[in-house]
Amino acid sequence: MRRLAPSLPLSVTTLCDSIGELRGTPIKLLEWDLPADGPFGVLISRHDEDVIAYQAKTTKAHQAHIILHEVGHIVAYDLAGERPATQMQFRTCYSDRDERDAEIIASTIMQYAISMSRRTRRYGLDEPWRPSVYNSLVLTDGLT
Repeated sequence: MRRLAPSLPLSVTTLCDSIGELRGTPIKLLEWDLPADGPFGVLISRHDEDVIAYQAKTTKAHQAHIILHEVGHIVAYDLAGERPATQMQFRTCYSDRDERDAEIIASTIMQYAISMSRRTRRYGLDEPWRPSVYNSLVLTDGLT
């Protein structure tokens, strides 16, 4: 996170762009009407890009968390020095450890955004867009 130096409010799309640029492999986001009884997010790792498909029929805050969870898998792969085979990766394909690691990374990023938002308020830098996690983690850049 420190290397990325994300600004607030934290835009998940901007964060994905920054991570993709840093890694040399773009991360594309795809809002998708996924079945209610299936996964909320899907990571499709291809040779030249990673695609994160996320549930269209949920709140923006939940979409942000879904995306960050899938980003967590990407970050965990990079830290381990491994990349999944070129295929779709559903949550049911991951080990419990992989799921835990991805969730910890997603939660750490969210905690960073919340913590930074609180610090700005503490020092009198608060603005109307900074009061809550829902407004600290926003989907922007064309995502509605």
